[in-house]
Amino acid sequence: MHIAAIHNLTQNKEALAETLAAALGATAYEALSRLRSPGKGPFVVGVFAAIGPAEELVKKLRAGGFEAALLKENEIETETAGFVVRKFRFSGDALVVESRKEESLAIVYSSIDLILRGTSIAQSTTTETVKEKKFDPGMALLTSGLNMTKTTEKTIESTAQTREGFFYLYAGDQQTLIFREGGLAYDSLGIAMQPTRQANFVYVIEELRRRSPEAIYDDRLLNRAGQVQLLGPSLSPEKHMNIATSLLAKVLR
Repeated sequence: MHIAAIHNLTQNKEALAETLAAALGATAYEALSRLRSPGKGPFVVGVFAAIGPAEELVKKLRAGGFEAALLKENEIETETAGFVVRKFRFSGDALVVESRKEESLAIVYSSIDLILRGTSIAQSTTTETVKEKKFDPGMALLTSGLNMTKTTEKTIESTAQTREGFFYLYAGDQQTLIFREGGLAYDSLGIAMQPTRQANFVYVIEELRRRSPEAIYDDRLLNRAGQVQLLGPSLSPEKHMNIATSLLAKVLR
């Protein structure tokens, strides 16, 4: 999957609807609805299975005056390729982390250039078959009142969502560090330990920002609205959060 996106849009971006429509081969209304998303982007405007059409669209967008980014399939980060942090410790000049695989890294605070904060949303659907007994006048008549009910079955489908805070930390050429609210051990905080996991997670982010003031901090992926604005109508945040983080990292860095 290859992604074409526009970013760094001007304040009068809605005036570019016809130009965007021409590049996309879409209607002006469709282009305008994309440009009405709050902010300067990035906004995904094209998703392709092959690299050729993606590169062609990016050329058209740039020729039309847009700042366009191409996120190639091999640039889309996966969690398995990242450094998923389990333990951490704030030392004098570096953040010391340990992965789930017990690998260790020391990240100098001054080398941190980007912190991307967001919320992952997992959606699960369950089905349950429920049996009900209902009065059946026909059955009552046939059995002379001995059996007056009929058992029926119906399937009930329910959908549940679970949300978890995360942030990605980028530092030069280092492997991307992935912090998940529910996957961290917070005992290293000592007397700074907060009463809840969520509060501890927020404290960690705030402390990192304090120790690396030059790093860019971006939290537009904190809610689903921001995620949808970036990914557009063809990519769901539940399935494609890695595209959102990879695209943001490419544009912001």
